[in-house]
Amino acid sequence: MGHTTNHFHHLPEEYAMNLEVYGKGVRLNQRLRNHVERRLRFALDRFGDRIRRVRVRLKDTNGPKGGRDIRCHIEAWLTPGQMVLVEESRTDPFAAVARASDRIGHSISRRFGRFRDRFRRRR
Repeated sequence: MGHTTNHFHHLPEEYAMNLEVYGKGVRLNQRLRNHVERRLRFALDRFGDRIRRVRVRLKDTNGPKGGRDIRCHIEAWLTPGQMVLVEESRTDPFAAVARASDRIGHSISRRFGRFRDRFRRRR
């Protein structure tokens, strides 16, 4: 089990997205941590300061009974105060992170699109 907290370093500190990465039954080596940060940066950079915190949990869902199914659970807290969540399961943790990162980016894009559409209708 491991845990890391990082900030996306390319953003100014007031806009730095807090990234938390946890693992249960999954070895969180530096290569996997870098992959998580790189994939999320690619998926979420365009939203800038509208995302305040991202939590990633990787878990071996089979545990000691054998097999290797890895679940990637990503939660993103948006401003103003909403949360978007996705889960993805794969046999490889890198593939689970890649797919879940893509999905959270699309989900957040749709969420912000709905905000924009509601604002336009009110005008």
